[in-house]
This record gives sequence, C-alpha cells and structure tokens, in this order.
Amino acid sequence: MRTAVACWALALVASVAWPDRGALAADHTNLEEGLPTDLTDAVPIGYLGREVQGFLRYQHDDGGAEDFLGEARLEFGFPRNAQISVSGSYRFGEVEPDGFQPTRLEGLYNFNQESRWLPSTALAAALDFPTGNDSHGFDPTVKAILTKTVPFTERFQQIHLNFEWRFNDDVQPDERSGGWRAIAGYSVRLGPQALGILDVLREVQLEDGHEQNIAEAGLRYQLTPLAVVSGAVGAGFGDESPDVRIRLGIQYSF
Repeated sequence: MRTAVACWALALVASVAWPDRGALAADHTNLEEGLPTDLTDAVPIGYLGREVQGFLRYQHDDGGAEDFLGEARLEFGFPRNAQISVSGSYRFGEVEPDGFQPTRLEGLYNFNQESRWLPSTALAAALDFPTGNDSHGFDPTVKAILTKTVPFTERFQQIHLNFEWRFNDDVQPDERSGGWRAIAGYSVRLGPQALGILDVLREVQLEDGHEQNIAEAGLRYQLTPLAVVSGAVGAGFGDESPDVRIRLGIQYSF
C-alpha cells in the first residue's frame, strides 16, 4: 500500500515540522467521510490541527461478491475555517479491479457559522489523480454541505445534508460523463464520549448502469483526548445496491 504509507510518512514529517505546538484534541462530534459513514458535516478541524485517519470497509454486493477497501488519510486544519487532506486507498476481494485506487487531494472551506435560522455551510472540492491500477484521467468532485443543530434539545442533535457531483475527465466506453451522490443524515450525542449517526445515501456512479441506495447507522467514540474510533453498518435497498456494508475506522490528532 504505497499511497497509504506515503500518507503516514507525511504525518511524521508534519509532526517534526511543528514540534512546539503540541497535539490538538480530537473531536468525536466532527463528522468525516468514511469515519464511520459517508456523511460529512460543515465544520472543519481546528486551525493548524493535524490528524491521521484510516478505515477498513467490507461490502457484500448484490451479486454475492465480497469487496474490501482500506484507506489512509492525512488532514490539516489550514487555512482558517478550512481543512485540506490527502488520501490513498487499496481495494481487494472478489470485485474487479483489485489494487491501488486514485489518490485524492481535497479541500473544505466553511463559509458561515451556524446561526439561529441559518445552517452552517461549507463547500468541498477534490481532485482524484490516476494512481490506481485501472484509473484514467484527473476526476474533480465538488460537494455542498449543510449542517443545522436541532433547537431546544439536550443531546446536541444535528441534521446534515450533502450533495456532490463528480466529473469524469477521461470517459471510458462503459462509463458516464459524471456521477452524483446525495446524503441526508442525523447525528446525536449519546454520552460524553459517544456520537450516534443515521443517514440515507443515493448514488449514481461513474460506471454505466451502477447505482446504489444505502441506509447507514454508525457510532463515533472518543477513546482518548487524541483518538476517536468509529464503526458503522449499512444495508442497501433497490437494484444494484450492496446487501451489507461494514466500516471500522480510527483517527488520531498529533
């Protein structure tokens, strides 16, 4: 997993480059894609915060095939009200193609803090580099993110909406020119260290004829002041959707 190793190496270099700041605490209420569901919130990590993140996803497809995906990510809180990240992943199992997946460079910027009536709003943009075994072109993605706290509640309940569009830079014969994904979700603090997540996803993928609908339930737990562990279970519904999806993740602030 060369790309994943590179991400962890960058984390080591960054920890040496900022030796005087010390580690910033992790935040189990800050939703990151893949940790543990596909849902993202509109709040970036703290300014100059640094995290290494990783997850393993298991998926049982509607055709009976088993698919595994491991991803490593390095994330920085820079500039203010924003974050940037680089990630690499490796896929294996009974679904083709096995091997390294495209490397992703992503940035997120929060345009406004939540007010009494308006949600917190963020825009994310990503670029996938063709580092995978069967990847083609440089595929950009844009994502709009809304987060609103439910008023008059005691458990820090929030509603989240995500919509993203992915452009296909080098369209292959069996691919679409673009794909999209929409997610509606809800999060609630279950205790001082725990956050529960529920969401529903609808995705039209770049591969022609590939679409999926998934309902997910996840949990994030503050294991230590610097570490958050997470897990989620999802079930697909409708044609071409996976039967089950399980994801385990960890993130560490340094």
